[in-house]
Amino acid sequence: MQKWLIILVGLILAVLVYEVLRRQVLKRTALKIRLQGQRTTDTAMATILRTLSSQTAAQQVSGQLHSVPVATVWGRGVMAFEYVIEAPGMTTADLHEIRKVLNNHLQAYAQDEQLSAWHDAGPALRVTDTWLRDGQLHLDVAYLMNEATFEYLEDLRRLNREH
Repeated sequence: MQKWLIILVGLILAVLVYEVLRRQVLKRTALKIRLQGQRTTDTAMATILRTLSSQTAAQQVSGQLHSVPVATVWGRGVMAFEYVIEAPGMTTADLHEIRKVLNNHLQAYAQDEQLSAWHDAGPALRVTDTWLRDGQLHLDVAYLMNEATFEYLEDLRRLNREH
């Protein structure tokens, strides 16, 4: 009887160790994928903002480019990143035009770099939200490289339809 109890405890410990290690590997893999997606999106945005710096629609935008994942709100695997850019003098009336210009340039960049969307679901890179706060332009940019990001965009569409 005692022999079976030791075997059972050993088996339970082995399963627990396996699960902990499996989760660590999955977490590390997910982080690597997110960082790769973030680097791709950061490079695209930096390139586009340099290109736009001489155009009137984006002359007000300046400063360092830094992104933060929005996945903490929307869940794991979502390749969407928020950028906060100094934009003194910009008004909410400018947001539609800025969003349109950025989306056009993101689409061209994705084509030039041969970035494809998950299951050809449209442009691989796109601005999903823009707003102003305290003289700063906030942009959410999605890199549609997986199903989680596709579902995130679908959720945003549903939310926008309801409002």
